[in-house]
Amino acid sequence: MKIATEIFLVLLFCLSGCNGLVVRSNNKRTRHLATTLHSTTEDVDIDVAANQARIASLPLPPSRSPGPFRGLRESISHLSNNCRFVRKRADELGDVFLTNVFFQPTVIIGGQEAVQEFVSGTELKSKVIHCALPDSFQELHTKWGTLNLDANDIIFKQGRELFAGVFSVDGLKEYTPIINEAMDLYLEGLVDRVKTKPDEEIQLVPELKALNLRTFSKIFSGEGLTDEQVQMFEDYNSALLALPFEKKKLEKGAYALETLKEVMLSRYQEFQQGNPTKANHFFFTQVSNREGWVDDRVCTAMVLFIWGAYIETASLMVNSMTAINKYNPDYVNIILEEVQAEEKKDGASPLKFSYWSNLEQTLGVLRESLRLIPPGGGTPRYSEEDFELLGYRIPAGTAVMLDPRVGETDPKLFTDPNEFKPTRWVPETSSSSTSKCPFQGTALKLGFGSWFPGGFGAHQCPGVPLSELTSKMFLTKTIKAFNGWSFGKGTKRNGEVKFVEVPIKIPVDELGVKFSLR
Repeated sequence: MKIATEIFLVLLFCLSGCNGLVVRSNNKRTRHLATTLHSTTEDVDIDVAANQARIASLPLPPSRSPGPFRGLRESISHLSNNCRFVRKRADELGDVFLTNVFFQPTVIIGGQEAVQEFVSGTELKSKVIHCALPDSFQELHTKWGTLNLDANDIIFKQGRELFAGVFSVDGLKEYTPIINEAMDLYLEGLVDRVKTKPDEEIQLVPELKALNLRTFSKIFSGEGLTDEQVQMFEDYNSALLALPFEKKKLEKGAYALETLKEVMLSRYQEFQQGNPTKANHFFFTQVSNREGWVDDRVCTAMVLFIWGAYIETASLMVNSMTAINKYNPDYVNIILEEVQAEEKKDGASPLKFSYWSNLEQTLGVLRESLRLIPPGGGTPRYSEEDFELLGYRIPAGTAVMLDPRVGETDPKLFTDPNEFKPTRWVPETSSSSTSKCPFQGTALKLGFGSWFPGGFGAHQCPGVPLSELTSKMFLTKTIKAFNGWSFGKGTKRNGEVKFVEVPIKIPVDELGVKFSLR
């Protein structure tokens, strides 16, 4: 079975060890700074040994009882529907549990308390920094890819500095007209097709993947992509989690990466040579003249930026449509009314970032869709030493995964967690609500660890705001053009949409969507 592969850019913390030095001062005429060791080397060795012995005595996280082929059975269950698998195990075993994912022992960490403890302390002290993804991913992600880097590495820090500029509000303001134009052109063509063949089902998922690739390419390289280049990004993506025996897939991915790097380098060199069409391109002005950003690194970064969230964004676009149909079709009119109200404001323009920032109900629909139809868990990583978490021993070399899906249906965090309530994400002071409800704004007060679709910390996905902006534009423009949609091919007998579950949950490519014009 062909599985679309994409990994959210998520956090990967690393903290160098501290010497345990303390600075003291005296009150004499001349102030002297002195550093004193807390313990002698021998005392430290004894303390370390005692702590290791203590950790070794701790129980492992809870797991299912041993049985024939348990690892195989759990991995297959996870592959078939990983969201259901994770939530069922969490209900049975708790927020931290040991299972098997991708045919290797894996500790799942979910729930707000466990996530907070892991991120704020355990992860740093225990150096859970080593990527547990396949070698193929690490090789194709390249030496410049942030998932392969220690958070203390200068290359990583330089990358995060670039992220801060590229995904800043100033950046989003620059990207808004580009995305708006791309969405308008796509929707115009879609409307024409529906007018010509009103009963034809549109295979929306592959179209939106290609649309996102082309749009992000304009943002990060100044130009779009040919059909052949779009396919190369798909080939690269498919190779990231290819198995060792899938040599053709790996070769196609490696070839695609090198070819796309050459394409991106030529575009960057046009900027360097003063091509007036690229003179003020935002991404190029952000990356040029930065220390450490050699040409190979820049063109690799351009490929990774374009690749970074094209599937996740397509997933959010389509999942928001499926959520509206499944849970509350009235949100078609709610979103339409919100957009129409925004259009009537003085100076309102879809070319302005502020226009889209004001669509709070629409953003609520997107975030509630992410909560109820989550795209996936975190990136697995491991420590080279045993460590403790919430009284459990996590053995060295065991993959560890932060999983937002455990907490996303926790009734202690989300009242009536299985209900679709976008107003959870709408501030209580919002002017977009015509009436107050007990849910309004509640999700905004929960604190970190309750909802993290883009991960946490040093390696959390920097592109979530860009994905939300792109999805808001698509959903609102779709609703302005169509008063509804239905799903045909690619659904189950009960009408439920079929999904590709691993590694990113997204409706199957063959999903047929029939639109109804306004």
